[in-house]
Amino acid sequence: MKLTTAGREVPFEVSAEVADALDRTVEEVRAAEIDPLAAPAVDGIATVGIWRVRGADWSAVVKVLRHVVHGGLSVWRSEDDPAHPFHWRREADAFADGLLGSLPGDLRAPACYGVVLGPDGTLAIWMEDVAGCEGSTWALPRYRQAAEHLGQVQGHLAREHLAGEPVLDRPWMSRGWLRTYVDRRAARSAADADPTDPRVWSPPLVRRLVPADRVPAFQALWAARHRLLDVVDGLPRTLCQLDFHPRNLFDVAGRTVVIDWAFAGVGALGEDLGNLVVDAVTDFHLPPSKLPELFETLVAGYVDGLAAAGWSGSDGPVEPAEVRRMVAAGAAAKYGWLAPAIPAVVAQGRTTLNGRPIEEAAPLWVACGEFLVELADLAVRGGPLDRP
Repeated sequence: MKLTTAGREVPFEVSAEVADALDRTVEEVRAAEIDPLAAPAVDGIATVGIWRVRGADWSAVVKVLRHVVHGGLSVWRSEDDPAHPFHWRREADAFADGLLGSLPGDLRAPACYGVVLGPDGTLAIWMEDVAGCEGSTWALPRYRQAAEHLGQVQGHLAREHLAGEPVLDRPWMSRGWLRTYVDRRAARSAADADPTDPRVWSPPLVRRLVPADRVPAFQALWAARHRLLDVVDGLPRTLCQLDFHPRNLFDVAGRTVVIDWAFAGVGALGEDLGNLVVDAVTDFHLPPSKLPELFETLVAGYVDGLAAAGWSGSDGPVEPAEVRRMVAAGAAAKYGWLAPAIPAVVAQGRTTLNGRPIEEAAPLWVACGEFLVELADLAVRGGPLDRP
């Protein structure tokens, strides 16, 4: 079989294992229709493309991976070192391990039908074609349910880890992913437009998009990234998906199915929800006016999920205040670059931000930046961050 993406053909094999898992013959699978679902969205990422393979009464999704040798300064550039947080074949190794197929509670990964090595060195993950309601369409009550399901899984695994079980000792799991991601963002910011330099905030368009009185707070948030990362590193450890985004979440018969485990590994309780609360707004699925309500909704669901998993807080039953700090730390540590990205985009002469006209998208990112400043203050428990 051959897949096509960006004008190039990607050959891959159909194994007997995959055909058996689909309850088909190899010949039937090879004769299937192939529809493209997604091409690489950013430079340097390990995903070659994603396709739906379908017959008359069956379907599967195939995700093809390869290492990008020359990733440049891309934040998402893949790495060949298995110990690196951006190791290119992590998702394939995760599915081959079996843990993702046996997660406790009501959150699960797609079923995996097999991982097949291609003749060109790529890896094809054959997996379930998830049919459900995508998170980008959810109302807040379903976000709460997803947070509860996440808490069930992460609380259970954190409790096992704390008891000395080797549940987080798998070699494929990423370690230190968030710190590496933030360091890459810092390197990119330094190359594009250093937010500590007052001059990057002075062009007329930047002054129109970013209120001048908010710039010191945004600079302080960015400067506090290492302090915030230390807070995250001090939280209990669990398995994190690390791209907990609305478009990676599906409601399937009341359960939460999570796709895209490319970065999965050891992270902090609350870290995935910190990702979700920001991405839901910056990627235009919910308006910024919903940020406080979304944050509290996710916290409430996560508290219930942790409690159901038997996770205890630092002084007994898990408390909402403790979970607020967990989620706040993850969000503020990861996304302090958001508002400083606006002058960088202007400096590059781009007219769009995250695929939307910059005049439309920048106010949403500014609103998120303001909310992140509040979350950072909550995370450090020391009152407002020092302002320059």
